[in-house]
Amino acid sequence: MSTSMENQGKPLTTHDMVVVHRMFRREFGEAAGRVRGVRHGSRAQVRLVADRLELLLDTLHDHHEGEDRLLWPKLARRLPAQGGLWKRMQGQHAELSAGLARARALLGAWAADGGRTHREELAEAFDQVSKAAGEHFDEEEREALPLVAGVVSQAEWDEIGDAVSAAVPKSKLFTVLGMILKDADPGEQIMIMGHLPLPPRMLWRAVGERTFRRLEQRLDAAVGHG
Repeated sequence: MSTSMENQGKPLTTHDMVVVHRMFRREFGEAAGRVRGVRHGSRAQVRLVADRLELLLDTLHDHHEGEDRLLWPKLARRLPAQGGLWKRMQGQHAELSAGLARARALLGAWAADGGRTHREELAEAFDQVSKAAGEHFDEEEREALPLVAGVVSQAEWDEIGDAVSAAVPKSKLFTVLGMILKDADPGEQIMIMGHLPLPPRMLWRAVGERTFRRLEQRLDAAVGHG
């Protein structure tokens, strides 16, 4: 999300990353069930689920690309004694990238065939990504994030979020925001919204939040949860 001036001058907190990771854990944890639950033959419902899963894959790719470009190289220079940790983080990203690519290929084939083929392969691919991503997030939150505040500035930290936001299509920004805010507590919601300039905040409250809730209802109905 674009950086707000409200964040400047405050001590750096990396908890916003934890909130984003929580979104990925939930969404990837639900992905296989969405694939298995949608009615094949209903192309509209298959397309609805496929759009959400495609956005999820894109967002994790962009999230990791931002870290690979703007975070790990800085940490490698400033905390060289932890070089093994930074290499491990990047190695896990590379392994996850291969899993994301496999899921993306299967997702395209599944959606193109109206959900009639590749269902179990695709569900298993998302289960594998969910497990690998969860293990990566666990180590990143336990080992890497506690070291960031001492060596990375607020402006440098915000640059990562800005780069990820810039990669999200404008038409999907409120969907991604809704996904992030979905399980956030009130304090976390304030923190995440604080990264947004005033106009998008107002648009979210006016139309974005309601639109996202309707999308969630349609997704739930598509996989038999509604």
